[in-house]
Amino acid sequence: MLLNLNGIIAALPTPFDHEGNIDHEKLKSNLEYWNQTDLSGYLILGSTGEFPHLTTEEKLAVIETVRSAMAADKLLLVGTGELSTRQTIEMSKRAHEMGADGAVVVTPFYYKKVLEDEHREAHYQRIADNSPIPVVIYVIPQFAGVYLLPETIARLAEHPNIVGLKESSGDISAIEDLFRELKTSDFSVLIGGPSIFTQGLGLGAAGAVFAVAPLAPYACVAIDHAYQHGNYEYANDLQARLTKLARVTSGSGVGHLKAALDMVGLYGFLPRSPLPAPTEAELKEIENAIAESGFFRKSEQGHWIERADLIAPEYAD
Repeated sequence: MLLNLNGIIAALPTPFDHEGNIDHEKLKSNLEYWNQTDLSGYLILGSTGEFPHLTTEEKLAVIETVRSAMAADKLLLVGTGELSTRQTIEMSKRAHEMGADGAVVVTPFYYKKVLEDEHREAHYQRIADNSPIPVVIYVIPQFAGVYLLPETIARLAEHPNIVGLKESSGDISAIEDLFRELKTSDFSVLIGGPSIFTQGLGLGAAGAVFAVAPLAPYACVAIDHAYQHGNYEYANDLQARLTKLARVTSGSGVGHLKAALDMVGLYGFLPRSPLPAPTEAELKEIENAIAESGFFRKSEQGHWIERADLIAPEYAD
């Protein structure tokens, strides 16, 4: 089973209301905006979606809401990774029943002093054998505290139901090592951080999954568009600006990203405890980063609106 993982996939945050419950109406409202962009799809229940803080029932409700409100032409990836192989398979099956196109499975991390790469490889093999939807490996060592060796990933890439990797380490040398090991072309590498996006594309990456994409979807898409049309100077300029914006927003935690969403007229509000909200000083830094990026203009209502004209005019479709 193959998935078209080209382009920019936005890692969506999960919105909560003032009582701390998931605000499904605000999620639908945000999707109305994102649906208008050229994002190729959405990843829900990932790190940005605060998946460790949600119950199974809440996760299923988020899938249902997003599937019903998202544009039909976009891809839906769902984070189905749980601590056990058995529960991950069950979540992948449930996600399939609710319309997910692919399952994104984080590396097992809790028993890190016991688990070796051979055990993690067996974990993914069993999931892929039993999942009714394609599986994308999710490597994020800064949160999970573990990594997969490139030769392990390359072996997993041979499985017909393991179709890609979300590589969020930010380490371009690790991606270089991986491409040297890969023996199949039916495996897509997705870059998880904007600072190395164009370099990753140059190595053969298919696209990206960005936490900053819900905040600046037009900018993210414009980088990919410029690169694919050979306008590397413009792509690198946009990337440098996006990297600065991401560092202060999504790169500083879900609370910072949600605060930034509030500033651009979307709904962010607060993350779930124990994740922190930004301080007053940090809120000023976030607004300054939004202003300095050049991706936004100020509305009459006082919030920022992303410019939709970031695609280089000479390459506009």
